[in-house]
Amino acid sequence: MKKFKKKVIIFSTNDKIISIPLVYHIVSQKKLKNIQFDIYFVNSKIIRKIKVLLSVILFGSLSHLLGKFAKSKSKNDLKVFKNVNLINNFEDNKYDYGLSVYFTKKLKVQKYKIYNFHLGSLLNQRGSFIFFYKFFENWNKIDLSFHEIEKDFDKGNIINTRTIFDLKKMNASEIMTLYLENKSFLIESIDKIKKNKLKKKLKTVKKLHIVPSFF
Repeated sequence: MKKFKKKVIIFSTNDKIISIPLVYHIVSQKKLKNIQFDIYFVNSKIIRKIKVLLSVILFGSLSHLLGKFAKSKSKNDLKVFKNVNLINNFEDNKYDYGLSVYFTKKLKVQKYKIYNFHLGSLLNQRGSFIFFYKFFENWNKIDLSFHEIEKDFDKGNIINTRTIFDLKKMNASEIMTLYLENKSFLIESIDKIKKNKLKKKLKTVKKLHIVPSFF
């Protein structure tokens, strides 16, 4: 049995269009083949799925989202990698670090550091459904943010950011899938963990955007 240099846990959501393809991109990298990946998936709640669909219908493009099905992935696609285990719990605290990739539940702080790929700036685009709130907040740009999690949502040391401009021209579906168009940001960010490069934590942040009500 091969001995891996590091052990990393990935928290993600069982979503074939966005989440699993992003996880697949990470674990398929040759430069990360010496890492053992344990992957913990959750299923998104039906109510959340309905709200996402409504956001797409009202503010996005169903055809754009359906177009991503051609490159969709399932959990079975991850099983081809010898360094990947799909797990049902994450009691083990002997991980070098964790990665949150479109995980839809709040993660508790663990003994190991967990880093989150967030769609939005940690200054003014914290929280969920940023692709929906864009139409009310009048943002003209958005950040892809990679940061260390802490007990409060979308705070913590920032490791990497990438700013996407021309946000006003994008519909909800295009914003929702921005990480699929910027997969290089995932690996670039993980590389910065190895180099131990941290940006300073923001001293002030604006409001947290919660999951919108049906109203």
